[in-house]
Amino acid sequence: MMTRNDVEVQGAGTGHDKPMLVHVLNVMNIPFTIMVKPWGAVPGDHHRDQTAIASATDAAVSQIDAFLRDVDMRFSPFKQESSVSAARRGEWSAMLRDREFREIYAKTALANTITHGAFDAYYQGHYDPTGLVKGWAIETAIARFLRPLLQPCVAPVPHRTAQPSRDTDHRALAEAVAINAGGDIRTAVAQHSDYIWHIGIEDPEDTKALLGSCQIRDGGVATSGFSKRGAHIAHTTEDEVFTQLTVISDSVEDADLWATAGIAGGMHLWSTLVKEQGLTAVAVRGNGEVIRYSDGRLLDSNIPGPKVTTAPSNTAQSATAQIRETRGPSC
Repeated sequence: MMTRNDVEVQGAGTGHDKPMLVHVLNVMNIPFTIMVKPWGAVPGDHHRDQTAIASATDAAVSQIDAFLRDVDMRFSPFKQESSVSAARRGEWSAMLRDREFREIYAKTALANTITHGAFDAYYQGHYDPTGLVKGWAIETAIARFLRPLLQPCVAPVPHRTAQPSRDTDHRALAEAVAINAGGDIRTAVAQHSDYIWHIGIEDPEDTKALLGSCQIRDGGVATSGFSKRGAHIAHTTEDEVFTQLTVISDSVEDADLWATAGIAGGMHLWSTLVKEQGLTAVAVRGNGEVIRYSDGRLLDSNIPGPKVTTAPSNTAQSATAQIRETRGPSC
């Protein structure tokens, strides 16, 4: 088991005891922990199986590293040469030449609308999409570089001659994959696997204690709050604000957006967003009270949890574009 920021992460299956492959990248001043769980070895060919998944994982990690560094170079408001910094100076040429820059800009505009202004890329007076970019980057990295490891591959299986239909192994190299970026997590699991990711939600007042746990196959968990990074989110209200807010959704891009909006917009607006979007979340008030929500419903705060299980997603979708259709898993 490993711990990062506001969550604990571990996985479990039935009879799957092959060790997790773990790589840590330090990009955007955040540790990106990449976890790949291989399938069990093909009978009679353990060395080939080990070599193949290690090589494929190393290649995926290298691609993720290059992708994240490119994202940081283009979207960081702290780098003078970035496209975001140029836009803040009035130079918007990236809108014409960079499809992903246009995509992020459109997502921030949509996010502002559907959160009733709680998510605002212009909250400091200048364009800053940082609150959306990390979730988008995690989601994109999973879809482009890790999800292919979960796709079935066809390879000869040694010592099988009985039936032609059984002479190939259609399993993917990896059984499960995940990225944990400073406590914001995206998980995915191969189609025929029973593997489950267990994610513990940390108590902001006691980092050795957990408020609850989530059981997730293919989904995202994101936490916003002040216990780790201080007051890094600007409030858009005079209403009471949460100390910590964790959202569980079909994607980490969605979860991160709603967690950020919930912290920024305060409790009254959050109650509206929960009902409108059918959100599943765990919120912590300033007085320490824990409030839990499941599919847009307020739960009894004395109920332990949440115990959350998500069904595998059918597609790796662009979260904000589909956000009105997204409903979190059940508590």
